[in-house]
Amino acid sequence: MGPLRYRDFRFLWIGWVLGATGSWVHQVATLWLILELTNSPFMLGLSGLFMSVPFLVTSLFGGALADRMDRRKLLLVTQGVAAILAFVPGVLSGLGIIQVWHLYALSFVSWTVGAFDGPARQALIPSLVPEKQLMGAIALTSVIRRSTALVGPMIGGGAITFFGVTGAFFLHALINVMVLATIFQMRTGEDAIDHRRAPMGRSIIEGLKTARSSRVIFGILCVEAVSTMTVTYQPLMPIFARDILKVGPSGLGLLYTSAGVGALIGSAILVKMGDVQNKGKIFLLTVLLQPSAVLLFGLSPWLILSMTMLAVSGVLEVIGGTVRNAMLQLSTENRMRGRIMGLNMMVHRGLGPLSGLPAGSAAALIGAPLAISGGAAFFIFYALFMFVRVPELHRYRIRARDGASAEGEGKMELA
Repeated sequence: MGPLRYRDFRFLWIGWVLGATGSWVHQVATLWLILELTNSPFMLGLSGLFMSVPFLVTSLFGGALADRMDRRKLLLVTQGVAAILAFVPGVLSGLGIIQVWHLYALSFVSWTVGAFDGPARQALIPSLVPEKQLMGAIALTSVIRRSTALVGPMIGGGAITFFGVTGAFFLHALINVMVLATIFQMRTGEDAIDHRRAPMGRSIIEGLKTARSSRVIFGILCVEAVSTMTVTYQPLMPIFARDILKVGPSGLGLLYTSAGVGALIGSAILVKMGDVQNKGKIFLLTVLLQPSAVLLFGLSPWLILSMTMLAVSGVLEVIGGTVRNAMLQLSTENRMRGRIMGLNMMVHRGLGPLSGLPAGSAAALIGAPLAISGGAAFFIFYALFMFVRVPELHRYRIRARDGASAEGEGKMELA
């Protein structure tokens, strides 16, 4: 069972899976209702802004708070608020008074809560498993979003079909209550958090200084930020299915599924591998090979080759993302971990929804294939530049000691 043999991590992971599934149900119901209310593609696209801005604005505050209080208690608060918020659209929809601005406002508030919830979850992982199990634990959490993407939208669509959009909203609310129950089941006591209670602004500045002063942390965050904005293909997948590959909606489903299956395979590989010492080498390989697969996908005229490249990209994305997350976790003091994870989430969840803007703009100018391939090629050159400028990234090694505690005792080496 690997990391899942540890009781508290098991409950954290189950809650994570439920929460991600519920998020897809909510997203499908929200987008469907926006389309019904407005019949406007622009209004649909605008919804992404209300998901990304909260992470860009509040993730640093969420990370600082995760370093100032018991992280389990913080999760109880955020999940309690999330459960209450989840009932609101169902009630408004049931009363027939819901409007688009309600959905935007609720998305903004809900994702703001998520910006406080996410860093606490990420920072809690090293306290729930021994260090030798950290890679496997992060792998299991990294694949959640991808794997639930295979079933979450299906559940959301089915709920709308059988119970209406109001029923889908209430299903999401019920799932949030179940997530709250899993946090209640955890027994983890107070983490070794920062008790100095510096003003929030000073805590955030300290986190930024810590990230900037560490070449490994700063290098990883820079690579992640540029990758998020340039190696993106999801927003343009409908164009490939309809106009490039000419496979229609069913082919579009196959493309999305291929990336998800690749992510599951990557997670299984990581769990099987266990702890890896030469994390820097894996970082180097995945950062170069994953965008190469995306580049080939952008140029592919055949469905089978496109599906294969997306599956390969999914495998490498999960492996590389897990290794990079482990490097961040192991390079950070526990009292600072929430703030660094907040920065990491700001890069991923904040910039992620915005990545479609440059991709869509480039596709309008030079076509979707060149937009995807050009972005991937640019990132490959940028990554090579970063590895030359920051050799600590590909030289990074962590040797976990046998019998390391849940807090983790390890030796970092630069080979």
